[in-house]
Amino acid sequence: MLLKFRLQNYRSVRDVQELTTLLAETRSPHGGFPVRFAHGGAVRVSPLVGVFGANASGKSTVLRALGSLRALAAAGSDAREAARRFEPFQLDPAARLLPTRFEVEFVLDGIRYVYGCAYKSGEIAGEWLHAHGRDRRRVWFERDRHTTRCLPEAGLDRLAAAVDPETTLLAFGADAEHPWLAPIAQWLGGLRRVRIAAGARLVADLDRLAARWSDQLTLLLTRADLGISGVDTSTSTLRLIHEGRSGPQPLGAYVESDGTIAWLDLLIELLHALDHGGVLLIDDLDAILHPVLLTEALRLLRDRDLNPARAQLIFTARSVPPAAEGAEVLEPDQCWYAVKGADGATSLVREGRAPEIGPGELARELWLAKQRLRP
Repeated sequence: MLLKFRLQNYRSVRDVQELTTLLAETRSPHGGFPVRFAHGGAVRVSPLVGVFGANASGKSTVLRALGSLRALAAAGSDAREAARRFEPFQLDPAARLLPTRFEVEFVLDGIRYVYGCAYKSGEIAGEWLHAHGRDRRRVWFERDRHTTRCLPEAGLDRLAAAVDPETTLLAFGADAEHPWLAPIAQWLGGLRRVRIAAGARLVADLDRLAARWSDQLTLLLTRADLGISGVDTSTSTLRLIHEGRSGPQPLGAYVESDGTIAWLDLLIELLHALDHGGVLLIDDLDAILHPVLLTEALRLLRDRDLNPARAQLIFTARSVPPAAEGAEVLEPDQCWYAVKGADGATSLVREGRAPEIGPGELARELWLAKQRLRP
């Protein structure tokens, strides 16, 4: 599971910012999952993290950064292309000369790993991979522009000598199916940025999904107030049942509303993650879904019985989902806020702030400006 992510000098982020899924305290039975280490001890990790903020506050930058880190650890050509997309903080001339830095902490098979990468345009300026035990840190490798230091028993010397300056050693090792590096790259490949938008009309793999989650899919669709009363799986193509004057009518997905299609696409991604785990990254989730559906989607992931693979969702939205049935949908530790300072740099903070322009104020300011322009 993902524990922490740090980024620096990327798009609207200038200084080091950290996003964590670790929960400091539990206020409800839904306060996260216990994750145990092989050497003993445990931490409580959240399956949900929301990043909230106004338009252009930088909240989407966090998801883009995680997606870029995933690409840097992917197959060789993808890693080189990601390194060429150098996007430093533009409002400070000094930042344009510095590399972008990403670092992620996660737990895999009971071991806590730290992987990081620093890069400029077409150049890996630094890279490191550490494994943490009870009392010590094992440096699997550390690399800069000129040297690479590897753990002797890892057998990475030959790979380190052959990797080119535009490719991460992790991606190169994964391509070579190195037994130590391939599982790490595979975990990072589970950081999946999902693009869902009303009107896109994707709906892929719905028939395969229905065979595994037929009862749950029926419940999630009929309870969503979409006018759907059931799911018809009697044919090779799944159809949704609507009530008409002549009785129930099964209809194909092509006639459904854009909002229904977006909900189906999200369910496909969520239910697949509940089966296989991984980290889903979804931008502007409240722009896609009605608040009721958003609440139901979050409840799927925080349910220990429905989420045995410990899938996680990191999403952005403009505001925190409202309380449902007298209970908060998200714990305070699961909420982060993206805010911009006077210098234009994004910070991630625990406490949000009220918008500087209240309802109706912008319209009044525009009206007053128009009056001043009149002769």
